Parts: sequence; structure tokens; C-alpha cells
Amino acid sequence: MSAKNRNVILIISSILILAPLAIYLFHFRSQPISYETATWGQFGDYLNGTFMPIIALVGIVVTLLLGIISEKRNETNLKIEQQKQRPLLHLGYFDAEDHIRLFIRNKGNGPLIITNYRLTNLQTGEEKQGVFDCLPLIKGYFNNYTGNQNNTVLSADEESELFLFEKSETEIIDTFDIDKGLIRAELSKYKVVVDYKDVYDNSMPTYERSLKWFARNDN
Repeated sequence: MSAKNRNVILIISSILILAPLAIYLFHFRSQPISYETATWGQFGDYLNGTFMPIIALVGIVVTLLLGIISEKRNETNLKIEQQKQRPLLHLGYFDAEDHIRLFIRNKGNGPLIITNYRLTNLQTGEEKQGVFDCLPLIKGYFNNYTGNQNNTVLSADEESELFLFEKSETEIIDTFDIDKGLIRAELSKYKVVVDYKDVYDNSMPTYERSLKWFARNDN
């Protein structure tokens, strides 16, 4: 409990408890102190009849305040724990002499759940549901490509491959280079956009990364 809350409770409690005594003294201030036992007994009955309900009321108020403070503390602790388990999506890519690769990785500390995955055309805004919808016709073969990734779950530091195109040992270099150029040109037209959340159903900021980098060698 903070010092401010503690002081407020003490002040309110003191006012409620001392109020009956203050009222009594103010009302009978002109009367001399009695030497009669019966009078003191009546005074005791007055204090008992007024203090006990007030003390009970103060106890209820304090209990409610402590409950509210405890609830807020639990909410704060939960938020801290959720921050510790926050996922962090990353899209990576490689464009080497012998392969092109796209992948997504969870660089956070908690599970990542993809809710809306798409590739958006940088010029027209048209959306594709997966990498396979963006690939050109080539003479060779794709090693791997994925479709829609909605509801995909990635644990901490887990990686999911979206696309892979590698040169085989038997493939002609010229053919591979032509195919690679076609793939680069097509991928460079898009950006990857991903909405995702954590296991507590908290939505994370939408992730976007352009693939325009693949057109860096165009004249």
C-alpha cells in the first residue's frame, strides 16, 4: 500500500472514530464532570453504541480498499508478465548467388499467433494470400513455398520458411540465373503484412516489410 493511500485511510478512520466523542463533548461542554456512577455508565453506553458500528464500518471500508489495491496490483503484475512473454515477429530474407529465401521468425519470449497474413502489391494494393500466389513461371523448380499462414503458431525463437529457391547440382547456371531474375522482379512488387497476437489474446502492432530490396540490381 502506498503512503498516500495509507494516510487517507488513517485520516478517514480517525475522523469517524473521534466524531461521536467530539459531538458529545461539544453538546455537553457546559456541564460539569459527573461523580455519579450511573452517568458514567450512560456515557459508556453511548460510546459503545456509536463506536462499535463506526469501527465495523471502518473495517469494511478498509477491507474494500485493500481488495481494490490488491486487484490493481494483480493487474499490474499480469501486465508485467505479459510484457515478459511478448512475441516479436521478424521477416528475414536472403538473396545469394545460389539461393533465394524468405522466412519469418519469432524473436520474442512468448508464443506468436498469426491472425492475418498477406502480401500486398506496392503499386496496386492488391493482396495475395501466400507466396505461391506471387511466383512467376520458371523453367526450374521451387524448393519450397507456402500459402496462407493464418493461425500459424511460432514459439520463442522458432522459424517458419516461406520460400526457398536453390540451385541444384545438375541445373544449368544460365537457366538458374534467368529464373532467379524473374523471381526477384516479382517479389520486389510486394510487401509482407502480418497481424499477430500473443497467447493472452493481446494484438501486437501490425508488422510490415517491403520486398522492394529484391529489385536492387534492376537498371
